[in-house]
Amino acid sequence: MTERVDLRNRINVMLFHFDQRLGPRLLFNVAEIQDPRITASLTRLMDFNFLQEMKAIVNAMANVVYSSMFFSIPNPMARGGVEQFMISFVIFDPTITEYLTISSLEEEMSKTISKLMMLSEMFIIITYSNPILEDFPEIETCLNVLRDNAINIFQEIFYGQFEGAKDATSQILGKIGYEAGKQVLQQVHEGEFENLRSYLDAIVESPIISRWGNINILHFDPGEKVATISLDSSIWTESLGVIATKTCAFVEGMLEAVFSKILDEHIICDEMRCASEYSYVKDCIFQIAPGGSDREITSHREDQTIREMAIEDREKTMEHIRDDIGEQFYYEFDPMIRLIQLFNKAPFISDHFIQETEEQVKFLVVCNYWRYPNDIICNSCEKWIKDSSKVPINLLKSKHRICEITYETEESEKTS
Repeated sequence: MTERVDLRNRINVMLFHFDQRLGPRLLFNVAEIQDPRITASLTRLMDFNFLQEMKAIVNAMANVVYSSMFFSIPNPMARGGVEQFMISFVIFDPTITEYLTISSLEEEMSKTISKLMMLSEMFIIITYSNPILEDFPEIETCLNVLRDNAINIFQEIFYGQFEGAKDATSQILGKIGYEAGKQVLQQVHEGEFENLRSYLDAIVESPIISRWGNINILHFDPGEKVATISLDSSIWTESLGVIATKTCAFVEGMLEAVFSKILDEHIICDEMRCASEYSYVKDCIFQIAPGGSDREITSHREDQTIREMAIEDREKTMEHIRDDIGEQFYYEFDPMIRLIQLFNKAPFISDHFIQETEEQVKFLVVCNYWRYPNDIICNSCEKWIKDSSKVPINLLKSKHRICEITYETEESEKTS
């Protein structure tokens, strides 16, 4: 069963207020782990003011999915006669099941809003520049109850899962895909082909498999029993769009069945990246390798695949800079602009935010390689950014795929 503590670490409940002079601002965030990047995005959502009252809007960005609901409380002293608020339910690193079921929280959010609208504390908090949740026990209770009820709802959905297993929807899709792969093998007979590669090509080009997208075999080594597969125009990613989580469990299952038969061994297929995770990713990558007792060797091969992907992405970043800006012009920019351009061009960075003071500039960077262990790619990233941008940065890997990249300003260097 999915651990309650895991859900608690990934779930935030946030309450916003639209100040008539200052615009939208975060009042409270009930969370184990907080992320200023999400706060900035949700305040912009409220600033657009296109939400219907008491109607949840579900959206995804980077590695989060959120459901937000806008509501107002009558106040004759306010401009327009109302105080406007928004409550948001945020899930970090969502599974496909969590994405598909987050809309089921709309009723719980409506109940919470109905209670909040009756509280006199709601008129008091808006007078504080930085209210503390503990000072408003009735509001604190409402937000905590919403969070606890949501966790209980997800617990019921994930009932029967084992720790470390895929979420419920992915498990079901994977099993269906595995059966589909077995059906393909019944229609394409190995004896009709000269070798394993031509047999594999015929399977990949068969109508049952090709209908799910354009599959390309990037690497195939029958001796080592490993392969790397890419999939673009996946029917799953194009149907669901960018939802901050992998969606191709069906294809994983299908490829497991195919390669288990071809290589005459139980094979595990892992989707290493998915076009549904980030808007800049155009294709999905699958790693094929043996399971069972050879899993340690398999893990090493998967790490090597990720390492090669990252090196290629870094090379593409510098190619984009040379083609779009020119290397000489790039290094004439000031340090902040150099870093902004580097992050904008990097295909593995989906977003970044800047926090600037007189002494220091800090970038909060959302990186696609955060999920992998440090020794695969992250440990070399600080040196790569320094060498590529010629900016003496420091890199700190923090929670939820956010890296903090800082450097001292010229003013700070003069002072020291």
